[in-house]
Order: sequence, then C-alpha cells, then structure tokens
Amino acid sequence: MINASPDTLRAALLKEAGADRGPITIRADARTTHQAVVTAMDVAGRLGFAQLNIATIHEEAPP
Repeated sequence: MINASPDTLRAALLKEAGADRGPITIRADARTTHQAVVTAMDVAGRLGFAQLNIATIHEEAPP
C-alpha cells in the first residue's frame, strides 16, 4: 500500500523540488479521489508553490 499522507507528500515534494518553487502539475485519473487532489494542492500551496496546474489522465478503453 502507498503511504498517501500529507507528510509523505510534503517530504517527496521537498526532495524533488529543493528550493525551486516553479510551476507544478498534479496529474490524476478517474480513480483518484477529489480529496486526494485537494490534499496535494494544499500541501503544494503550503510549501510555496504558487502556480498549480491539474492534468487528467485518460485511460484507453479495452479493444
């Protein structure tokens, strides 16, 4: 199981971004809960990311 806590996300964002607070894109598919996206946006905003983008992932329908 993936640890989806805000603290884990915060640590991952700090590790990847370092001091850079440029644009960030949150990608989610249909299985992602609205709350998970809001939590990601909240964590990013609290870390100082001012430009947040949201991208959706379209799954291919089976043939």
